[in-house]
Amino acid sequence: MTSRLAADVQGISTQWLHELNLPALISEQLTPLEAFDVDVDVVALGKASREMAAAVQSILGSRVRRRLIVCDVESASRGPQDPDVRVGEHPIPGDGSLEAARELVAFLDAPSGADLTLFLLSGGASSLCSLPEPPLELGDMRGIWHAALAAGIDITALNKLRAATSQIAGGSILRHVHTMGSRSLIMVDNVLSGAEWVASGLTYEYTPPRSEVESLVERIGLTKTGLGKKILAAFESRSSSMALPVHGVHANTVVADPEVLLDEAVREAGRRGYRVVDMGSHISGDVHDVCDEWAHVLARVSKLDGHQCVVGVGEVTVQVRGNGLGGRCQEFAWSMAGVLEHLGRDAAFAASSSDGRDFLRGVAGAWVDATTKRRAQALGMDWLHLKQENDSYRGLLAVDQLLAGGHTGWNLCDLYVAVL
Repeated sequence: MTSRLAADVQGISTQWLHELNLPALISEQLTPLEAFDVDVDVVALGKASREMAAAVQSILGSRVRRRLIVCDVESASRGPQDPDVRVGEHPIPGDGSLEAARELVAFLDAPSGADLTLFLLSGGASSLCSLPEPPLELGDMRGIWHAALAAGIDITALNKLRAATSQIAGGSILRHVHTMGSRSLIMVDNVLSGAEWVASGLTYEYTPPRSEVESLVERIGLTKTGLGKKILAAFESRSSSMALPVHGVHANTVVADPEVLLDEAVREAGRRGYRVVDMGSHISGDVHDVCDEWAHVLARVSKLDGHQCVVGVGEVTVQVRGNGLGGRCQEFAWSMAGVLEHLGRDAAFAASSSDGRDFLRGVAGAWVDATTKRRAQALGMDWLHLKQENDSYRGLLAVDQLLAGGHTGWNLCDLYVAVL
């Protein structure tokens, strides 16, 4: 039974990759452009940028005048080299991220015969393409990221801080668009606030009051620090540039969101004969709190007869206190191993990232069952110590329960599946 559960929990976690069709989803949104003689400049940013740009190219063909694609190293290494591709760093912005952002501004400022600028946005773009407002520098953005990680703040709060101190995010980039109009097609990876904060709200206007920025600085523990003062100075400088008008009309459209991922997982669980408990597509919060919530649900479900599946989509947060290796999904799975051990039913749980990378390259997430904790201890692993040290990767590697990762061309949050 356990081997069947292991196969099912992994199958439910991955079947969506064979079912979702990105070109079809994008084609639905581009129908008006196909019907009229509209030429476009394409700006694609994020982990799914190459796939989204390729879909647009196949649909619009010669109507695409110019392209700029910013992606991560793993995406850039797939397929033939493309002269339109620029590579940034993720999850911490680097020199490539800074250069890509400068090229983005130059691309938009350059003369163009296009009628429309088409932005294709997916998760990771705020790191892959980063242009901090002076006096902040690239190294300061790394400091902000580390402070946010240590504080365990949610991704929306971090994105607000990024936008408030950026020359391109939070709608700043729209002041460089010179075509008659512009439009964004957005792949949503943010369960808390949706499309508005993908790519740190690149094409959404964000002009917060100083008090909001001060609160964000306080939440990541940088009040009265040198970096905190630079953040506030950058915010004041950016506020002046945001007073400039936007040239044309802009529209934002969602092309895919976490709900489509959840729907596919629910459908696959039903196909495999499971009665499904749907936890929704907005799972968030500290990983230990979310684990406790799932433990309560599984305890209730375990009293029911037959095969049960609990499924949800979201993005837990991890407050990093240790010095180990892991990722959000690995941390969640490692914690759930302790829950399954005492459930009293044969059960398995998997947490997997839809983009194919759970912080560590080559790792998409992990799966566990009722025997995982016991087998890890038999190998000399202290389950609780690894949990406290944020070293879930080492334990999961030892029991061979990591989920292999790789670029998927999607970024729709993380998928969580439990089967009994």
